[in-house]
Amino acid sequence: MLNIKLEAPWYTWRKKAAALFEGDPDIIVGEVYEIDSEDVQFGVDIEVRNHEKFIALDRVLPSVKEFGNVKMAITLFDEENSAVNPDAALYETIFKGNPIFDRIEDTVDHTGTHISYCVFKPVISQFFDDNLADYHGNWSGLAQDIAEEVFDNDFRGVYFCTADLKEAAKADNAKSDADKGKGTAKALG
Repeated sequence: MLNIKLEAPWYTWRKKAAALFEGDPDIIVGEVYEIDSEDVQFGVDIEVRNHEKFIALDRVLPSVKEFGNVKMAITLFDEENSAVNPDAALYETIFKGNPIFDRIEDTVDHTGTHISYCVFKPVISQFFDDNLADYHGNWSGLAQDIAEEVFDNDFRGVYFCTADLKEAAKADNAKSDADKGKGTAKALG
């Protein structure tokens, strides 16, 4: 008796990608893995050992592939330039001068993957939105939540987060002390 095994289409996509690049020593397609996220359920990593190929693939491969109601993140890794995240630089340019934006933070996870965070100040954005769940009809939320919706951010190694309240308080106190010092210097000078 023939043993028939059915696989989900995201596994087939991975096999097709691996077959497409199997003769290329510069491109290695990893295995499909599960992701614990509401937005994306699976992922596949593709290591590219040639920077020009990495740039080209980054432009043409989707970062998320949809299979009905299931999404798979496709993450490219560039061996030559793994510490640079071009998407993080784009967000830094976008938010430069915005008073709710604090900074970009880069880190490396346990697998050696470089991840960037757009860190927003811990402030509430609020606007009227016919919100019946709010006494004043307002929508209220953090910049992190707004950015996730506005940019429909799929996984590209950049996440949005909010600065820690203790960290923000320390920065505000340091700024306040510096401002006091400037005022005293002017008064004495």
